[in-house]
Amino acid sequence: MWAVLGFCVAAAIGLTTVLSVGCRGSALRDDYPWLLDEVSKLHVNTVGSLAGFAFTGVVLVVTLARDRTGAAGVALDAAILMFLVAYLYWVGSAFLISYLPHVRTSGDFVQRVHFSLASTIEYRTVFLSWFALLPLLQANGLSRLVPILYFLLPISLLLGSLLLAMAADGLGLLRVKETYFSAAVGTVLTLAYGGIAWMLPGIRSPYSSLDLTIAIFCVNGAGFAFAALTPLSSRYDGVKRFYEQYGRRIIIADMQLTMVSLAFLWLAVVGAI
Repeated sequence: MWAVLGFCVAAAIGLTTVLSVGCRGSALRDDYPWLLDEVSKLHVNTVGSLAGFAFTGVVLVVTLARDRTGAAGVALDAAILMFLVAYLYWVGSAFLISYLPHVRTSGDFVQRVHFSLASTIEYRTVFLSWFALLPLLQANGLSRLVPILYFLLPISLLLGSLLLAMAADGLGLLRVKETYFSAAVGTVLTLAYGGIAWMLPGIRSPYSSLDLTIAIFCVNGAGFAFAALTPLSSRYDGVKRFYEQYGRRIIIADMQLTMVSLAFLWLAVVGAI
């Protein structure tokens, strides 16, 4: 549980930092470059396909898990849990994005917040399922492929962040530089914990990836809850005022939690923490 404790401390420090900086700015209410109603339909199809991928991964890992013990067993447990959580949130995010509030009843800003929260859930879930490939390969003795993933996965994480930053900027909620400031803060804090784990190897654990997967489940759950309540803004003025007033801060916090949680999970699956 040391990794989860480190994640909570890093998240608290990171949130304090980015919110103190981010509160100086404001959201832009310019037109965004997409028809969000149409894009949400495309997302439903995409995440539905990815849910099938995650479920197939669970079945595959369970099949391979027979007669596995020791370190291989722990790695397979991590892969199963990561695929399972990914499957749950692929299904959940499909429902979530399909309930995008209508701009005429809830206002365009509430719609922006809903879409942004759903997008970051998808981003976290993509890399949760992709990171699961690493313990899967390790458990099955495919050591020659592991160094390739050491290169491919971080690069994919960086490239994926371009889409996330572009979406947040296009919606007027965060500037690209704010997204990468959040990423830089998260990376520094994660590496600081990694340095502590290197100096104090007793706090490293083979179960860190399991624990951090549960942490990401909770982060996704919080984002899901905030996004799921946005359609109520069409009936309750208080809900609409809440998102109008605090929507940008929610997105800033969600982005920071995304950066920290994925950085911690990466260190966990490579065995650094």
